[in-house]
Amino acid sequence: MYIPCLLTPLLLLFPLSTAIDILLPLYLYPGESATAWSSIFTTISTHSTVQFQIIINPNSGPGTTSFLTDENLITGISKLNSFTNVHTLGYVLTGYGKRDNAAVNADVDVYAKWSRYADADIHIEGIYFDEVSNDNTTENFNRMEIFSKHARNSISDASVVFNPGYRAPEQLFEFCDMMVEFEHPLADYQAEGILEQIPGEYVSKSAVQIIETPEGTEVGGMMAEMEQKGLRAVFFGVDCCYKVWDGKLLEMMADAA
Repeated sequence: MYIPCLLTPLLLLFPLSTAIDILLPLYLYPGESATAWSSIFTTISTHSTVQFQIIINPNSGPGTTSFLTDENLITGISKLNSFTNVHTLGYVLTGYGKRDNAAVNADVDVYAKWSRYADADIHIEGIYFDEVSNDNTTENFNRMEIFSKHARNSISDASVVFNPGYRAPEQLFEFCDMMVEFEHPLADYQAEGILEQIPGEYVSKSAVQIIETPEGTEVGGMMAEMEQKGLRAVFFGVDCCYKVWDGKLLEMMADAA
């Protein structure tokens, strides 16, 4: 979607947490001096025991330059990196297997260079591969293994997240630290029994991103069930593409995590 393995590596690459993480697609432009992100900073600061996996997505990827040139993004990302309970992920589009491999790896290379930016701490700690094909084919497995290895070779201790948005073939879990097993409206999540469809051995490496969450939805009960099942991470968004922001909903998620 335009606008983001074994147990031991998972525990090493993602900060330890006793509760469910919040996987936050931060595709909203930060605004002047990152003021549009101020409510996010506040929620992170006031929920220091909650782990936030935050997907950075300047332009359906990192853009084409070695370093960011947008001062507002630089300010916002460096602020995120100042929190010990934030883990930043660079968004990379794979196009369901249709995007050229070299272009995918080039995006990873740009994020890797951010760690060498001298004027602010804008380093990225992992890669969120979006539009991952869930084809149960050797070709798909080989392609995603290549992307995963490149990310880990390019970024020190990089975590790797795959987002097919649907149930993934189990073999794909070998190449990532976390898999987004569902990215659809809340109504579909409630109707389809998603948690029961994820194999038990993979729940701790799985996440769900729920979109089109109606105003006033009580997320606490659903998150309690997810945590009880051992789900790794969750996000509730109000629109389809994470362009509309609801600070109260994020606060509810953080309270429940």
